[in-house]
Amino acid sequence: MIYLLYYILLAVFSYFIGNINFGRVFGKINHKDVTKSASGNPGTLNTWRVCGFWPGVFTFVCDMLKGLIVCLAAYFIFKYNGGNPEIAIYVAGFSVVLGHNYPVIFCFKGGKGVATSIGVFLVANWWVSLIVFVIMIVGMLFVKYASIFTIGFVITMSIVELCLCNPANWVNYILISLLLTVVLISHHANIHRLLTGKENKTELWAMVKGIFKKKDKTN
Repeated sequence: MIYLLYYILLAVFSYFIGNINFGRVFGKINHKDVTKSASGNPGTLNTWRVCGFWPGVFTFVCDMLKGLIVCLAAYFIFKYNGGNPEIAIYVAGFSVVLGHNYPVIFCFKGGKGVATSIGVFLVANWWVSLIVFVIMIVGMLFVKYASIFTIGFVITMSIVELCLCNPANWVNYILISLLLTVVLISHHANIHRLLTGKENKTELWAMVKGIFKKKDKTN
């Protein structure tokens, strides 16, 4: 019974850590409101579009670390103080993604949870996550619909983890499924546009080349 209380406290703590939105933070640093420009999503790509390359990169790294650090801390705390560390990872993981996507401090208007999910899956299964992540980045450079790969990453890793999950930790099946559901719901507009051929294009390769062109001009 005492461990149930610990899991609840972990879930609440992780949820509120998820409420920290770095797209908004780096937007304010650059005197811009990312929620009122371009797609309006306070995530990596929109922060990149609105504020530039480095704010976008910092947003991605910080949102990813948010999921990674919370899950890593949960794993070691429960490993050395009793409880089940594998369940703790996904209690923290689902909660931090939920907090990122539906933050109470921002009236439940948050991001889409991909960067934070990457951090979660890196703790759960780091080597498979890295392989899928590299495939995602390469794909985004050459295919103009980034949402295919961001959604694909979370779907792929969720399936992998569901297949590798220890049946004894049955609660993880529920938590992984909930994490995937939250991310898919946040991407419902992207999914609809993909199915109807109206998805917004992301010229990631052109954006990267633009950075180097700017450097050449300054030199």
